[in-house]
Amino acid sequence: MTLSHPLLTALHLARGLAALALVVGASCASAGPSSGPTSGSEEEIRLDRGGFAALSREAPKVLVVVAHPDDELVATGALYLTGARLGGACDVLTITDGQGGFKYASFAEALHGVPLTEEAVGRRELPAIRREEQRRSLELLGARMLVRLQQTDHRYTQDRMEVLAEGAGVWDLAAVRASLDRRLAGERYDFVVTLAPTATTHGHHQAASLLALEAVARMPEAERPVALCCQVKAADAEDLGVPPALVDAQAEGEDLTAIRTTPAPFTIDRNEPFGHRDRLNLKAIASVAIAQHLSQGTMLGYIGAGDVEEYWLFDVSPPLAAARAADWFVQLQDPSFPEREYRSSAGTNASR
Repeated sequence: MTLSHPLLTALHLARGLAALALVVGASCASAGPSSGPTSGSEEEIRLDRGGFAALSREAPKVLVVVAHPDDELVATGALYLTGARLGGACDVLTITDGQGGFKYASFAEALHGVPLTEEAVGRRELPAIRREEQRRSLELLGARMLVRLQQTDHRYTQDRMEVLAEGAGVWDLAAVRASLDRRLAGERYDFVVTLAPTATTHGHHQAASLLALEAVARMPEAERPVALCCQVKAADAEDLGVPPALVDAQAEGEDLTAIRTTPAPFTIDRNEPFGHRDRLNLKAIASVAIAQHLSQGTMLGYIGAGDVEEYWLFDVSPPLAAARAADWFVQLQDPSFPEREYRSSAGTNASR
């Protein structure tokens, strides 16, 4: 049977990629529930970059700061093109342990042999499971390092103050801020990328973005990385190219969430084809990365979705930030793979 409807095609792709992810992660699943570092402790994981481009000091150095293990895939295009193709050092800092994703873990229960959708079980087992899912996903994108702060993923809410309020006691905010300060000062990133902190997103997403922007604002202006937020949109979205309405936040005497609408957003087209006969694109790569997160039904629903990544520049960025960002995105337009010429021995489809 031919699957021609877009939804059926996406479901077919999801099944195939999920099966691939299951093979890749079989050793983790067959071992059953596993334990990881203590909740709240910082963990630094050097990733296996395989045969991707060798790390280069000349390439951009990027830190993506997010709340949950999978949020970074909003910026899949930038991560893959910078890390795997340019040889840039791409690191991801994840604030929470991901235990709050138990409601969406139905598919993974059989894979791991435990009832992950039971809250107590899911909260106990998911941090280790999602650690491995995120590690595999980022290795497919050529990322260099995963940093996990393992703060409690306490529940879904759109109220960021549940974790940011003084005395909230959900996250160890002093430890999170210290980690961000130490990493920004020591690594000297060129770019920091966050999710767009809009009022209708998860409160943890808002909080992670604001904590990252606070850390940038605490740095001397000339030493700051360029700070951007990312959204993924459909090609026909009515708000394509429209600045996001971000929450208001002040720190260090600056408006943290003010963004520059000139220039227009920097964009990555996930549908831009590459490879032999243009059979590959970034959407396919994003789908493979998403498919590693088998414990998260919500994420699997995004396989095959999202056409354009939009990156908006924060005012908290340093001087000449717009020029620096423009240069980065020009570099990302370089061809992903060299074109090869094939002889007839390669088949009747050898020519382009």
